[in-house]
Amino acid sequence: MTSQHPGPRPARPQIDLIDGEWIEPAILLGETIDDPNTGLSRQYQKATAELHVERVVAAADHLHRSGTWAWSAQGMRVALLEQIARGLAERVSDIAYEDAMANGNPIRVATQMASYLAPRVLSARDQLNVIGDVEILPANGRTVKLLHRPMGPAAILAPWNAPTFVAVAKVASALAAGCPVILKPSEWAPGGCQILAEVIWEALIHLGLPTSVFQLVHGAASVGSQLASDSRIRAISFTGGGAGGRAVAAASAPHFTALQLELGGHNPVVIMPDADIELAAISIVEGMTKLNGQWCEAPGKVMVPWALHDDLVEAILEQIGILRVGHCLEETTDVGPLSHAAHHAHLQRRVDDLADQGGKPLTATTLPELKGWFFNPTVVTGLPADKSIHELFGPAITVHAVDSTEEALRAADGPETGLTGFVFGEDLDASLAVAARIPAGEIRVNGCKLADLADGTEQTFWNNAGIGGHGPTDMVRFFQGRRTIGVDDPSLPV
Repeated sequence: MTSQHPGPRPARPQIDLIDGEWIEPAILLGETIDDPNTGLSRQYQKATAELHVERVVAAADHLHRSGTWAWSAQGMRVALLEQIARGLAERVSDIAYEDAMANGNPIRVATQMASYLAPRVLSARDQLNVIGDVEILPANGRTVKLLHRPMGPAAILAPWNAPTFVAVAKVASALAAGCPVILKPSEWAPGGCQILAEVIWEALIHLGLPTSVFQLVHGAASVGSQLASDSRIRAISFTGGGAGGRAVAAASAPHFTALQLELGGHNPVVIMPDADIELAAISIVEGMTKLNGQWCEAPGKVMVPWALHDDLVEAILEQIGILRVGHCLEETTDVGPLSHAAHHAHLQRRVDDLADQGGKPLTATTLPELKGWFFNPTVVTGLPADKSIHELFGPAITVHAVDSTEEALRAADGPETGLTGFVFGEDLDASLAVAARIPAGEIRVNGCKLADLADGTEQTFWNNAGIGGHGPTDMVRFFQGRRTIGVDDPSLPV
């Protein structure tokens, strides 16, 4: 097939933003950021020097202690968020391109994701307006106030799979709370966050706000560790793998830093005996290939009654066969390449390990004649459910025949579960009852969509899926502490 994409642009330079000054990172890392479609190198990864990270943290700490931003008027933070939203809305196509080339996400999906950024910032604004900075508590005529105060300098450690969307959500919430923010994007996907930094910097200049309200650094684990281990950082939000999350938790533990960890999981799917197999197959394939399967809430292991197993596998393969695997910049692509070579090798090892245990990998697509990190959407069958315990994080699932729904529920509670789950069944009451028994933060019935099930939803990260969760109390409120001040009551007995 003739290529229908415009071709790659020059790689966007990685530039730190340190207290309002744009500075090229001083350290050249050994890994390269490659075109995921061709495997060709685009640029070397870079890292902020330790001295410059120290300067960033010192600037954020000084700003917070000065009270200039921490005690800023709520209206000023609202104005900043609205200015950022306008800037992001103007950069949708640029951000979509950077994210697509970073993680292989098809450009039409990346564009859709980028179009959600401005609304996400305005959502943080709306949360701020609901929460406010102070509540007056009833106290029989005495003055008692509940203050919502920023925790202090916040470090946002963003992932490579949804790099700009996650960064925007966390940064906007921290800014709304009144925290000075330090963003470190993934070393594999800095481009979209670079644009985000430009937009925020322009907004700060436009409004005349302190330049240390937002800063940007680059690098790999060592930079993240320096931030996480610094006692002046008072809130950390990390999205990524389990090993990285444990490292962040260990580094921040001596200072009891407020911590939010979203670590993903091997998400279970329970097929009820009365399930609509066609609907289940369509939904599962949509879920396992969305963002090329590189999202933490993708379906991972499917438990299905013996009587429905073969029909479900056949239906899933039929749906996979409809998909076009191709260059991420082509509008007709359904599944693009994986993000980078190391992740491709990791996923291949996972599938190979399952095959070595007796699993049978099945697929129904053809890969393009390109030398990038393409992976056939794969279904592994023939194994008991307890053999599939690790998150795959790509366009791959395992399917397991079970004797009962109770057996399926036992298999749904594994060592790498707890983020989300799925149930398919025609009897909605019975399906919802089963969903309620799966120990995870969000369980969807008859679908594998990405957007929240409803306004006001909340989900805790259960088991090993992380610390914290999603919802109103886990966004703006996470970056705030509560402080009660007031006139004491001399009539109290103690």
